[in-house]
Amino acid sequence: MWRPPEGAHQQISGVTRTPGSQREGQRSPSLMLRVSKGFSRTSLGTGLGVHQSGSLRSIVCDGVAVVPRGPFLVALGRSWHPEEFNCHYCHVSLADVSFVEEQNNVYCENCYEEFFAPTCARCNTKIMGEVMHALRQTWHTTCFVCAACGKPFGNSLFHMEDGEPYCEKDYVALFSTKCHGCDFPVEAGDKFIEALGHTWHDTCFVCAVCHVNLEGQPFYSKKDKPLCKKHAHAINV
Repeated sequence: MWRPPEGAHQQISGVTRTPGSQREGQRSPSLMLRVSKGFSRTSLGTGLGVHQSGSLRSIVCDGVAVVPRGPFLVALGRSWHPEEFNCHYCHVSLADVSFVEEQNNVYCENCYEEFFAPTCARCNTKIMGEVMHALRQTWHTTCFVCAACGKPFGNSLFHMEDGEPYCEKDYVALFSTKCHGCDFPVEAGDKFIEALGHTWHDTCFVCAVCHVNLEGQPFYSKKDKPLCKKHAHAINV
């Protein structure tokens, strides 16, 4: 009796991380998604072997290597007799129905669902179409959504916070640390400075008067603004 091969239900991670370190309160690295396709369909055709130099050129049919003289199927780049194009497990005809290729064999939808189809991490049902690979799990493309706005990610980047995925827009609005100098997020891997109770890009921490960079230099403050020694007593800040 045929048995599904070992590892038939194994889930494959398609998630990759961008370079960069992360600190508490700082923006998490972006994560990418991989989507794989689901079903193929047969292409039904009719035809005869081609006459050439007084002999017939054979069209190879899987199962029976003869010259087809009636209807034949073209699927997976090969030609088949309709009666030979069957599910590898239950042997039902696949001539006019959807089928799935798996490990060099073809299966009907029911057998593929039972033995090979991955399970969605959110709704816990079998995935019989496009498969989203993320966070070392598999998802329906409509089930892997932003924890804030509920919209599917599609092929967009996302960020993780407390074990939940967020789209770029919501993550920036809810969690990102913003530079006090330019009001843009401090990204993972950015050089930053913490001074005067705020976080700054290293290039944004400058004297409020002459704009000289103050990284690693003694500085003064007035009205919550950094000043170099020369302008420590400036009136108009």
